[in-house]
Amino acid sequence: MQIRIFIAAAAVALAAASPALAQSTSGVSGADVKAGENLFEYRFAYAADDDGKEEGFAHRFHYQHGFNDSWRGRILLTTGKTGGDALKAQTASVEILHQFKESEDTGGWDSAIRIDGNIPLENGRPGRARIAWHNAFEFENHVELRGVVLFGHEFGDLAKDGMSIETREEITYKLPSGMKIGAQMFDNYGTTDHFGPFDAQKHQLGPVVKGKVGKHVKYEFSTLFGLSRAASDADFRFFVSYAL
Repeated sequence: MQIRIFIAAAAVALAAASPALAQSTSGVSGADVKAGENLFEYRFAYAADDDGKEEGFAHRFHYQHGFNDSWRGRILLTTGKTGGDALKAQTASVEILHQFKESEDTGGWDSAIRIDGNIPLENGRPGRARIAWHNAFEFENHVELRGVVLFGHEFGDLAKDGMSIETREEITYKLPSGMKIGAQMFDNYGTTDHFGPFDAQKHQLGPVVKGKVGKHVKYEFSTLFGLSRAASDADFRFFVSYAL
């Protein structure tokens, strides 16, 4: 019953969604689903003045629940501000993720498919629906690789034509203390209607540090530096979550 409710909400969300914020609060999520998990997460991202662009902040709050070992639902709220503008609620989102490959059966490989949609909460934003393929592989030497491929389509009067294509990658090494250090790369290639040159796309790369405090709290610090002109010079990000 819970899965049906989330799928129904996701279907509504797919009718409308918003483009990515200038300040990225997105992560490189793994593909592992934990049955019965109840997790609350807060994310913060900041981008300084950049070639005439005003500084901006973004805050994201989400709750996720593992229905069983294969299905997970997530609801999100994102708020933000640019320059001297007031803080505004920008999007509400729904995600459904289905894990179809388990590391216990594949020698370390987890894989999942996710659908999501963002409902715009302010004017001037087109809608967007996406489908994503998540993969994670953990090696015996404490190295983990993650990758996500995302395909999206916008809706509404301001929607771009074509299908958007994004990729996210992460590699981390687990220290004896349990902390993980590594790097992340985010790539937004534009849409199939017009990919444009490299500098017109958004490409970012930077370090990441993540770990746990006790049994319930996880944290992540990261910075994404722009590799192309369309990307911000630097996004400074902090994520913290609490699992019941």
